[in-house]
Amino acid sequence: MRVVEIAAALVVAFMVQTLGGRYFWPLQTYLDLFLVTAVAFGVVRGRTTGMLSGTVGGLIQDAFSGGLLGLNGLSKTTVGYLAGIISRWLIVRGWAARFLFFFLASAVDLLILAIVGLAIERPAVIGEGVSALILCAGNGLVGAFVLGLLDRNQKP
Repeated sequence: MRVVEIAAALVVAFMVQTLGGRYFWPLQTYLDLFLVTAVAFGVVRGRTTGMLSGTVGGLIQDAFSGGLLGLNGLSKTTVGYLAGIISRWLIVRGWAARFLFFFLASAVDLLILAIVGLAIERPAVIGEGVSALILCAGNGLVGAFVLGLLDRNQKP
């Protein structure tokens, strides 16, 4: 059942990110739905599911972005796994805590991309200026909304 949930979430993320981003460019520039999916599954289902959804989502993102294959796969796998571990220690309730959790997860994702990019001599893997902060804020808003929906569906 988890595989079906992961596949459905990744298909929705792919459709919104690529098709929606084609007609509404801020979706492609200031939102990373594959990261939001990995972190949400890490928080709700645990570290293994977060890691699996991050791996598949990151590889899909790499395959269709034209970048280096495996770079986003590595970063999203790591962030999904860490989200699963950290969410067991912290209480991620309320809009502010969810926003901050997704904001920081996005920052860690960008940090991993920057470090690996420097190591392989491709330092331009993240945007310039404040676009990284806008990406983190966009992921924070969407992630808080997604976890709010998931919490509403889990209550009896």
